[in-house]
Amino acid sequence: GYFSIGRGTNCKSSHFQNMRLVINLAFCGSVAGNRYPIDCPTQYTQYPTCEQYVATNPTEIEKDAYWKIKGVYVYQRAQ
Repeated sequence: GYFSIGRGTNCKSSHFQNMRLVINLAFCGSVAGNRYPIDCPTQYTQYPTCEQYVATNPTEIEKDAYWKIKGVYVYQRAQ
């Protein structure tokens, strides 16, 4: 969506300074959590939910976790 910021709006541009980008690594989010029985059948027999597996095996998650991020886009209004 597009939201007006700055002069003439109720949203001052000074509210948007020193921002940080946060990438949510939801191991058991709506996509990963729903695919857990399919993608991890061996683990599923011992841990019936993705959350139980992650909580019980944190070093397994850290040891082999990687992501490929296709892109991060930052837009700036022309002066």
